[in-house]
Amino acid sequence: MGIVLTWLLRRWRRKKRHPVPQLSQVPRYETAKAGYPFCLLAVLLFGLQGLVATAGALDVVFPDLPSPISFPNGRAIHLNLSLLWPLLGLMGGVYYFFPGEAGRDLYSEKLARGQFWLTAVVSLAILGTLALGINEGREYFEAWRPLRAGLLVTIALMFYNLLRTYLGPGVPKLRPTLISILLGTGSLVPLYFPNLLSYGHQTRDDLVRFWVVHLWEEMSLELAGTGVIAALLLTMTRVRRETLAAVIYLELALVVMTGIFSTGHHYYWIGLPSYWLTIGLVFSGGQLIPILLLVISTVKTLAVSGFRELPTNGRLALAFLGASAFYHVTGAGCMGFVLAVPGINRWLHGTYLTSAHSHLALAGVFGLLSLSLCLYIMLQGQQVSKREQQGLWLSFLLVNGGLLVMGGGLAAAGALQVYLHRVAGLEFGTVAGLIRPYLLVRALGGIIYAAGSTWLTWLVLRVAWRRVI
Repeated sequence: MGIVLTWLLRRWRRKKRHPVPQLSQVPRYETAKAGYPFCLLAVLLFGLQGLVATAGALDVVFPDLPSPISFPNGRAIHLNLSLLWPLLGLMGGVYYFFPGEAGRDLYSEKLARGQFWLTAVVSLAILGTLALGINEGREYFEAWRPLRAGLLVTIALMFYNLLRTYLGPGVPKLRPTLISILLGTGSLVPLYFPNLLSYGHQTRDDLVRFWVVHLWEEMSLELAGTGVIAALLLTMTRVRRETLAAVIYLELALVVMTGIFSTGHHYYWIGLPSYWLTIGLVFSGGQLIPILLLVISTVKTLAVSGFRELPTNGRLALAFLGASAFYHVTGAGCMGFVLAVPGINRWLHGTYLTSAHSHLALAGVFGLLSLSLCLYIMLQGQQVSKREQQGLWLSFLLVNGGLLVMGGGLAAAGALQVYLHRVAGLEFGTVAGLIRPYLLVRALGGIIYAAGSTWLTWLVLRVAWRRVI
């Protein structure tokens, strides 16, 4: 994706004597509107996750606080939300941009609408059953198995709809944005299916679990995101499409290669052969290449002339993309590479440093990327008052400020935890008391984040209501 953004920047600067075109007010194809409800539900669950996560962070610091949901059940809800809302947001972005890239309407808008309602029912049922304590005990796969099977069906329906659209007459079959989206969405199904099965050995169970925990995020969703973000930037810049083909294909090759083999850093201590130590280290380092290209080019894109002339949804989308790039390089890239070094990982594994990495990486790789798509789509063609614009930018600052405080608190707690417990040899309970102030900082960051996410959700709901009436 970074290569794509770099190329777009160069082309845009060559032609910046031309005025920046305004974004179209409505989708060119009617079926693109099928993406709206996915984005709306994604934003709602995004707001909910901020509240759930903050409640859990406070429970860690003040364990005697009254709560209607136990900490294990609340944590399961938090983990599942971290997969659900970015997935829903990306689904909305794919449905919104795919018809324009294909040059025709979706194969079946009714199928897309039906898939949304099935996805909504399955998602809410997952959260409801977890709140009631129906929990299978596998991290990130705590939900009842039939519900997880239902989620897989919804993903398969989306891929089928996209594939039938792609195979229709008149669709440019070699268009890289379409290939990127299809590769990403199509790979979600085979990576998730093995996690519906039962295994008699813990190593086998962990082996396939990381196909979703890591490969969904670092490969499948990034492939789909590359195509969608390229389509978004093409819409805003009007860059000639044929100039992008080679660089997108190169980006896809890098993402697939590093994504698959860098999963090895999750295989260090689960009972697999020692050669995974080398594979995980080498390819985790290789992931830094597309990540660094992404952050450099995205920051430059935000600084180009014409940014202020874009509509509110365009500016917000680019701002959240810039934030996504920042967390991508810090959380997923730098912290991820340090944690992937076997000699370091044996000391840091399972500490709050790992938690800091996971929070920032989730936001960077596809969390804020998905949110940027949702904001662009939900605000498209709507009149946003000056006060609402100020509220949107304030929520942007709160969300990112909260993430930074949260990540800093977790990193400080983790560093102290490693030294006191694993180097100095203090007892676990003693260490827990000593790092409590830093966990309080983490909870403070969660409160800031929740305030921003709640306010952002409310503003988007107001705009969505105006669209309905």
